Amino acid sequence: MKKSSGFWVIVILSVIPILLWLGVPNPGLAVINVQTLSASLGEIFGLVGIVLFSLNLILATRFQFLEHIFRGLNSIYVYHNIIGQLGLILLLFHPLLLLPRYASNAQEAIRFLFISDLWARNLGIIALWSMIILIVLTLYLRPKYNIWKYTHKFLGLAFFLGALHVYLIPSFIMSNVLLNSYILGLAIVGLVAFIYKTVLGYFLIKRYDYIVDSVKKMGDNIIEITLSPLKNAMNFTAGQFIFVSFMQDNIASESHPFSISSSPDEKTVSVTVKKLGDYTDTLFSKIGVGTVAKIEGAFGLFSYNKAQSKKQIWIAGGIGITPFLSMIQAMMHEEGYTIDLYYCVQNISEAVHLTLLESAAQK
Repeated sequence: MKKSSGFWVIVILSVIPILLWLGVPNPGLAVINVQTLSASLGEIFGLVGIVLFSLNLILATRFQFLEHIFRGLNSIYVYHNIIGQLGLILLLFHPLLLLPRYASNAQEAIRFLFISDLWARNLGIIALWSMIILIVLTLYLRPKYNIWKYTHKFLGLAFFLGALHVYLIPSFIMSNVLLNSYILGLAIVGLVAFIYKTVLGYFLIKRYDYIVDSVKKMGDNIIEITLSPLKNAMNFTAGQFIFVSFMQDNIASESHPFSISSSPDEKTVSVTVKKLGDYTDTLFSKIGVGTVAKIEGAFGLFSYNKAQSKKQIWIAGGIGITPFLSMIQAMMHEEGYTIDLYYCVQNISEAVHLTLLESAAQK
């Protein structure tokens, strides 16, 4: 699979601080031994870790221009996950590789990792342990979505403290104007992206106001929610998805992603929801007609008209049929497509919109 241009952007931006570091005269490398080599790696890991965290905050914004660089928001979230973990690993090894400096003094080594008389270093210690706790919470403890989403916001604060640490810590590295400006510039962009998304997102991120027009039960654990625009209707292409938050007292207000199952030609927007967790269980049993919904999007580059050939094979498992439903309805007005659709379900009751599929097959 060919790498997206976004992949190479990440690689290049991560290599730049290493090249700039190599261009800085390092008095500590006058004598090359295990201690100096370890410290050098620690410095490099810290710089690249800060760059990766900056990029991670930018990827979290859902800016639509990023979709074209990374080939879709779903791919962006894959990169977001990978470079978030890699950034944490590098930042974790940053102090560990600097520890050999204090090999002869255990008390000083403990202070280096936990508490220090130097405030700039303490900022780094607080940032590091905050990141460790938050990442462990995200990857391994798996809290409920609303709890995870709230705690995830504190990563921005941890990053801010880490960026201050890099900028304020006495070091020959940051005496290099180019390296200093590069790290500081990327950190500022990352922090601005974080503030845009979390603090100012309510005011700056474009959302469409819709209202629940109907709720139709499609099976034992599947419903179709149809929404009508209150003001301006959202434009989308078949195969895209949206983030929806429902403004109903007994439903959590955080946004969740759903594929659009209706045609782009319709004024209404439909999402087909299957009970797969706490939030969707609540939607299934409590969502009511007249509920106001906030929609952000649409996102995604998954579409039949982006493929090179008009002869295509589509494979859908369970509720994964939803983007294909939108594509089928849009494709009705086009000529030349030959589609083989494989739709896999556990039983016939899960085969939603079977009438539409059979009708499309006949045509």
